[in-house]
Amino acid sequence: MKGFPRLLTLGLAACAALAAAQDQGLGGYSSMEIDAGQMKGNFATGAIDEMTGGVKIRLLSDDEKLKPLPIKAQTMKFTWTEGASTPSLIIMEKGVEVTHPDASITADRAEWNFDSGALVFTGNPVVNNERIKGLRGDRMTLNLKDNTFQVDRVRADQVPLQGVEGGGARGGAMLVSEADVKDWAGLITALRGELKAGGPSPARQITGLLSPDKQKMLTTLDTAVLLENKGELVKVLNNAVKSPKLYDEAAWAGKALPEEAKALVAAAERSPEDQAKLNRLLLHAAYPELVAAP
Repeated sequence: MKGFPRLLTLGLAACAALAAAQDQGLGGYSSMEIDAGQMKGNFATGAIDEMTGGVKIRLLSDDEKLKPLPIKAQTMKFTWTEGASTPSLIIMEKGVEVTHPDASITADRAEWNFDSGALVFTGNPVVNNERIKGLRGDRMTLNLKDNTFQVDRVRADQVPLQGVEGGGARGGAMLVSEADVKDWAGLITALRGELKAGGPSPARQITGLLSPDKQKMLTTLDTAVLLENKGELVKVLNNAVKSPKLYDEAAWAGKALPEEAKALVAAAERSPEDQAKLNRLLLHAAYPELVAAP
């Protein structure tokens, strides 16, 4: 147990360093969790020199709206300016992975400059998220101060031509906006009530289309927190609007479907636009007092 006080001191120093970085406008992150095979540092100053053996850190914020930022690498090496309480540079190598709230980034190497707030990825950097697949480049820069992203010599497997919220997107005119929901708290209560009751329901169809993380968000987060993040709820509804798997006869049993919806349900084939129209009609039929008609 002799090494424990030293590791504790170093871990606390790392958190203090991130807290100091908060003053530099580091994207609102103020502390971090550390999980590493080995940590080396200076006992006198409490500064970390190197972490190895598979390193995992999570940047944390006092702001509940700001999600944790996990970062992984096999090794992380710290450079300190004399007298500074914050490292000037962290170099991460082998298996670098940053799971930003908007996208995941992988690379062979990354340099984190605390002065500028920039994370620079090199060595086959790749970005993926729900809409962009296989975005690659020779060099990528994620700036945690202003939340901007830059890629040099871009290549990508899949990039949408228009934003999913734009009317020009396939079925875009039918997508739900924040204003289309008349009572967000009421909708959350209705969805959770149906899920708790069990059996086929529109809520079960909607949540069945989501990832486990999104399902957990919708079913377990405090309502007040969800109401502060309506953008995520809009994404949940639009995920349902775009899906050909939303409708289930048993789920909508007893719901008053308009004739247009019945015709679309009976159609042998539906275009993306017709599918989106049907799903908007289904949402309105399921929650007529809560979700506006298309």
